Amino acid sequence: MLGGYTSHVRCLKISYLKSREYPINMINLSYDKRTIIDLVKRAYEGRLVLPDFQRDFVWTRQDIEELIKSLLENVFIGVLLIQKVDNPENPPFKVTTVKGVPPEKMHPEELILDGQQRITSLFYAIYSPDYPLRNSSYPYAFFIDLEKLAKDDIENSVFSISKNSREFKSLLDKNGDFSIEELKRRKWLPLVFLSDKYDFEEIWFTHFSSIFTSSYDARKVRETIKRLLEYQVHVFYLHRANPEDVVILFERLNKTGIRLSTYDLLVARMYKFIKLKEKWKEALSNNLYIAKLAENNEENTKIPYMIIQAIVLSKGFSIKSRELMKIDERVLNEEEWNRAVNIFENKVLRMVFDRSKYGIIEPKWIPYFPTITIILALFLKYSYPPEEKIDRWYWVSIFSERYSGSTETVMKQDFEQLCKWFEDDNTVPDVIEELKNQLRSETLGLIKVRRFSNAKYKGVFNLLFKEDVRDFFHIETSISYDIRELEDHHIFPRAFLKEKGINDERIDCVLNRTLILGSTNRRISKKSPSEYIEEIIKGICQRRKISKEEAEEETRKMFKKHFINDEMFDILRDTSQKTDKTKVKGNFETFLELREREIINKIKEYVGIRCF
Repeated sequence: MLGGYTSHVRCLKISYLKSREYPINMINLSYDKRTIIDLVKRAYEGRLVLPDFQRDFVWTRQDIEELIKSLLENVFIGVLLIQKVDNPENPPFKVTTVKGVPPEKMHPEELILDGQQRITSLFYAIYSPDYPLRNSSYPYAFFIDLEKLAKDDIENSVFSISKNSREFKSLLDKNGDFSIEELKRRKWLPLVFLSDKYDFEEIWFTHFSSIFTSSYDARKVRETIKRLLEYQVHVFYLHRANPEDVVILFERLNKTGIRLSTYDLLVARMYKFIKLKEKWKEALSNNLYIAKLAENNEENTKIPYMIIQAIVLSKGFSIKSRELMKIDERVLNEEEWNRAVNIFENKVLRMVFDRSKYGIIEPKWIPYFPTITIILALFLKYSYPPEEKIDRWYWVSIFSERYSGSTETVMKQDFEQLCKWFEDDNTVPDVIEELKNQLRSETLGLIKVRRFSNAKYKGVFNLLFKEDVRDFFHIETSISYDIRELEDHHIFPRAFLKEKGINDERIDCVLNRTLILGSTNRRISKKSPSEYIEEIIKGICQRRKISKEEAEEETRKMFKKHFINDEMFDILRDTSQKTDKTKVKGNFETFLELREREIINKIKEYVGIRCF
């Protein structure tokens, strides 16, 4: 085993040195194993810290739960890369503590270069800092269900509860500490009891071992928990590298990576039954839509992995990585692969890339790839799945940000609930009810959506493509241009607003953006909305030889496809270079409110939600 990791060290060095003309001994790496609980404790003590250039902690509570399950199962969770600090008083970089550790505790002895998400996740579960995780409003506490663990149901044994919930507060005594008696009654073990192996042993034998009807179950559960407490993680140590080299190495690890993906492992594991690399190359060469989805890139193994996931899902199996590694030729073989590729190309992707369906003209506009995997799985299971239900679920998934966190569990849940819905109209999937609640509580929050990577952002532009919007200065269908040249640009031009002293971050929100050509954006970039609208109307008058009133009416019709109704159009017409700052700000804010309402009404239409 160690020989394999010696080879891994050599590959790491070569990967780094390919980009720099340095001698081979410039990067000095050693290998060891460390108990992960001890590393987390060092993070708590401020001795294991992060270089300031690390990205933020982004894992969700579902991601943390999956990590804990992996540790309980003693599954390989990857390798850590740590740099030794020779002088804690003078570390090689500006450093920061793991999120949740007070800065005053910092005494840097080791830096985490690769592994922050894993270490911080376990720190969060065990030391329970009071900050909300991604996609949540309140801090969460993590637990192990001992009864499920006794039944070997690790998959469902780890869960988390909001610290703001009644359920969590019911676990506390009058002093705000966990009530041991209540925990014993429910057979729940908080992860905070696992900060120290010896403390856990005392708590276990004093309180928890007696809750089981058999000594065998008690012993089995304790041994399973000890897997987590004694889990040894593989660590590479970087010695005496200068800061510039470390930053480049860090970027290289995160951009190119050296880890094998689940797909890579499946290629090797299934080689006797199906040559996946060859089948993927064949599918890419012979299918136009699949080539479009993969952007003609054979190295884009996300696409063949999607096909495998869909096959497995359609047969009712889990698509978690550790479960996928257990499939055999009865699940994945050439016949199943060929059938999936055929359906993917001729049914699913024809639908996906039909602009009038989901408003997707090319892969960059796909909000969530997992939704496409699920649609393929449905077409594999049903010859003619009800598309109107698929459509409704699809739009709900996008605007509820269904797949912003851990996806594999959610994908299986959605697939199963959709299958039930197909067979019984009354069993509506949970996600549809969740979006209804968001709409009722007015928490859809489009005003905060500013990044292209956000699913809601892409979803709004999908709606625009679906409406068959035209560029502002190319209203007539007789004036042709490539629709792929349409880009997301500002409606209230950024330069105009800044000239008026408005630097609000909402300038870049999706409500102030629409699809126009780059040439149009340059043409209007420093103009007021009133000025460029007058240019649009004037151009229509000249080209079509019609009156100004008729041209304005045509312009209004065109703007409505951009989700800009007559009231918003009048606001734009009323915002000129002569308009004072206060009125411009008021017009801008009113415009955003009205456009959000207009877009939400369109969302309601597509997901089948009427007024509440």
